[in-house]
Amino acid sequence: MKTKLQSAVNVGTTSVLITFMLLCMVCFAALTYISARSDYALSEQIAQRTTEYYEANRLAELYMTNIEGLLSKRVKSCRNATEYYSSIHSLFEDNDSVLVSKEQDQDNPVVLSYSVPINENLELQVSLKTHYPDNSDPSLFNIENWNTVNIN
Repeated sequence: MKTKLQSAVNVGTTSVLITFMLLCMVCFAALTYISARSDYALSEQIAQRTTEYYEANRLAELYMTNIEGLLSKRVKSCRNATEYYSSIHSLFEDNDSVLVSKEQDQDNPVVLSYSVPINENLELQVSLKTHYPDNSDPSLFNIENWNTVNIN
């Protein structure tokens, strides 16, 4: 009688291969989950920072609009550029948030500076260079600086 020998090697190899594939799939699933969670946390931080920046930008534009309104009223009451530049200091002497430079003539016009906090680490710093309006440029100031600065 002839007996056939069955080898257990084929069954064992298949089991090891399936176990290895399952381990690989579990590891890839865990890595995918960790990566997705990390990307979600990063996108939440970016959304928060973007919202904070645009809120500070909106406040800075409100400051600028108020400054423009004050300068517009002042320029109407002044007869010339020298009188206008010298009167700007009195406009902002009771305002602690707007810094006024010392210069006050046409060659060195007055620079108005203010900052708006974005968060505990950043602020938006704005500098406006005033000038006396004329026919070629009717505006009251030019934006000299509008930057985000790290305050730590």
